[in-house]
Amino acid sequence: MTLANPDVALPDFLKAVCLAVRKAIPNADRVSLWQFDEGNESITCLALLNTEGFSQPSNLVYQRSDYPDYFDAILEKLSILALDARNHPDTSCFAEGYFEEESVHSMMDYVFDNAFSPFGIICCESTGQCALWGDEEVNELKRIARIVSIFSNIRHLSN
Repeated sequence: MTLANPDVALPDFLKAVCLAVRKAIPNADRVSLWQFDEGNESITCLALLNTEGFSQPSNLVYQRSDYPDYFDAILEKLSILALDARNHPDTSCFAEGYFEEESVHSMMDYVFDNAFSPFGIICCESTGQCALWGDEEVNELKRIARIVSIFSNIRHLSN
């Protein structure tokens, strides 16, 4: 219900999305929402839910120039399922540094849109071990991304 209420404050909406994803995706130890810049040259973290709780990091930005394989794949395919993210061709660019620092082993990302243009990414990560996500989890993430897409057309997520 929170996701469908346009009067809900943005932080509450973002938290509700993260909580819905965590509930729908077993072993999603980290759930984050990202927004593309206007030219799809960077993504900025809007929200993060992990074992430490919910936050809205203001300085977590990834540039396409640093991670071209990931950006090319996510924008072309609109989703990535990397059960072994450290060795997956679309996500191995994060292996040194980010994945090591956060102990990420699996990653499942899905693009949500605004007016049929890529607007952001819902990211699920399994830490400590590889996840066994399959079609059911992918379909759940797609369903949530469609809901977020509908409401990203109603509200400006970055405001």
